[in-house]
Amino acid sequence: MSRLASLLFASSVALTGCANRAKQSISLYEKGDYAGAAKAADEGLAQHPGDDALRGMRIRAALALGDAKAVAEQYAAFLAQEDQPASGVADAELVHDLASATLGQAIQSPSAQMKLVAIRAIASVEIEALADLVGERLGDEDDRVAATAAVATLRGFGQAAGVATDMLTSEDPEARRIAVDGIAKKVGSAALEDVRTAALDSDATVRMVAIRWLGTWNDAASADVMLRNLTHPDAGVRAAAVTALAQVGQAQQASAADLGKLATKALGDPALAVRLAGVGVLVDAKAIPALTALVDDAHPLVAIEAAIGAQVSAEAALERAAAHAEWTVRAGALNLVARAVDRPAAIAYATKLASDSELRVRLTAGRTLAAAGERDAAIAIFAAAIATPSDDATDLGAAGDLARLRDARGTTVLEAALRDTASAPERRIAA
Repeated sequence: MSRLASLLFASSVALTGCANRAKQSISLYEKGDYAGAAKAADEGLAQHPGDDALRGMRIRAALALGDAKAVAEQYAAFLAQEDQPASGVADAELVHDLASATLGQAIQSPSAQMKLVAIRAIASVEIEALADLVGERLGDEDDRVAATAAVATLRGFGQAAGVATDMLTSEDPEARRIAVDGIAKKVGSAALEDVRTAALDSDATVRMVAIRWLGTWNDAASADVMLRNLTHPDAGVRAAAVTALAQVGQAQQASAADLGKLATKALGDPALAVRLAGVGVLVDAKAIPALTALVDDAHPLVAIEAAIGAQVSAEAALERAAAHAEWTVRAGALNLVARAVDRPAAIAYATKLASDSELRVRLTAGRTLAAAGERDAAIAIFAAAIATPSDDATDLGAAGDLARLRDARGTTVLEAALRDTASAPERRIAA
C-alpha cells in the first residue's frame, strides 16, 4: 500500500471501525486493491445508499485511484444524504481525508506550482502526517519548491537549514525571495546578515522583502543599506526603504526634523507608492500640520490618506477620487473609504460607485458594501457581474464573492468554470 493510501486508510478505520457493511471494501483497500474496494463499496451502496461508512470508503477508493470525477460525484452524493449528523462530525472527518489526500497527491505531482501550493497548505495547518512528503521535496529540481519545503521544515528536518541557506543564492529570484522571507520569519534577527545581503539583491522583489524585515527589526546598522535603496529604479523598493528608515528612525528616537526630511523626499517621488509611504512616515510621526497641508494634494489617494492621518474631513478628496479618470484611483478610494468616513457615508459612497463604468470599480464597491453589512446590495452587484464571462476572469472573482456571501450562484459558476475543459487553463486555475 502506498504511503498516501496508508494515511487515508488509517483515518477511514477511525470512521468506519464498527461498520460491518464496509468490511469487505476496507479489507480490499488495505490489500491495495482499490478498484476492488470501489466495486465492493458500490455493491453495498446499491443496497444501502445512506450508509456513511460505505460512501466514505467509495470516496477513499476513488482518491487512491486518482479518479477526481468519481471523488466529486461521490462526495456530492454524501452531502445529499438527508441523515447527515447535525454535528457534522462525519463530514468533518471525510473532508479532512479529502484534503490530506489531495495535498498528498499534489505534492507528488510533476507540476512545480502544484507542489508549491500543497507545501504551503500543509505547513499552514501543520499536517504532521504529510511532513515526510514535504521533507522529500528538499531535493526538488525546482529551486522554488526546494526553498518552500526548506522553510516549511526548518525546525523539523536537520538538512532544511542547509537547503534554505543554499537557496539564498539560487539563480531563481523567486526561490531567493521565498528563502529570505522564510528564514527571517522562522529564525528572526539571528539571520540579520543574510537578510542585509538580500537587501542589495539584483531582484527588486527580493530587496523589498529583505528591507521590510530590516525595518521590522529596527536595525539601525542597516540604515546605509536602506538609504542606498531610496534611489533604486523600482518604486516598490523605494517605498519599502522609506518605511524601513522611518521605523528605524522612530526606534532610535530620531528628531521630527529628520523624519520630516525623509517624508519630504518621499512625497517628491514620481511614484504613488513612494508618496503614500511618505504620508505613512508623517502619520507615524504624528506630524498633524504637515498632514493637514496634504489634504488638498493633487493626487486624491495621497489626500485621503493624509486626511485620515490628520483626522480631518476627507470628503473633498473622496469626491475628487470618484471623478478621477483612472479606474485604479476610483477603486483605491473605495478601499480607503471605510477608514475615511463613518459607516453611512461609506455606504453612500460605495452605492454611488456601484454604477461606475468600469466593472472592477463596481466589484470593489460591492466588496465595500459587503464589508459594511449591506449584503443584498453587494449580491446584486456580484450577480450582475457573473452574467458575462470575461477574458481576465473578473467574473470569477465576482463568483467567489457571491460564494463567500453564501449565495449558491457563485459556487455554481465556479464549479462550471472548473469543469469546463474547453476553457483556457488560466481560467480554470482562477476558478
